[in-house]
Amino acid sequence: MKRLFVLLALVFFVSGGVSAIESPMYAKAVFIQKITSHEKGYRVTYYTAHGDLRTVYIPMEWFYPISDYKTSDGFVKAELYRGRGPTYPYMEIFWKDGKFHHVRLFVVSDYNDRTWGILQPGEDATMAPKFDPAQPLDFQF
Repeated sequence: MKRLFVLLALVFFVSGGVSAIESPMYAKAVFIQKITSHEKGYRVTYYTAHGDLRTVYIPMEWFYPISDYKTSDGFVKAELYRGRGPTYPYMEIFWKDGKFHHVRLFVVSDYNDRTWGILQPGEDATMAPKFDPAQPLDFQF
């Protein structure tokens, strides 16, 4: 019985059963401090690994499957998931072959939560140009 176990273990290791599978996708998750809704998209303020705050502007067109702004393999560039839990809100960023692929926002479903922001008067005009769907997002970690 012991020999059978050793033989099976040897076959498993030699056949590559433990080898890592390489994927063209890479993902990173970051916590969101605040998300502000705008008619042209979402302004997302997130924490870097060092605790600094950074902001990205995600255009609304990226969330719609019928828009012209999709990934190279036909998927939407942005997804929004609403829920509750101790890890909410957070954002997952995906790269494929070293290039930005898509982003997923996991937000608190209650819009009265402190993580949701309200635009201040006058802020709307200065934010609108930052939601250009043709521009790539500039993530800083």
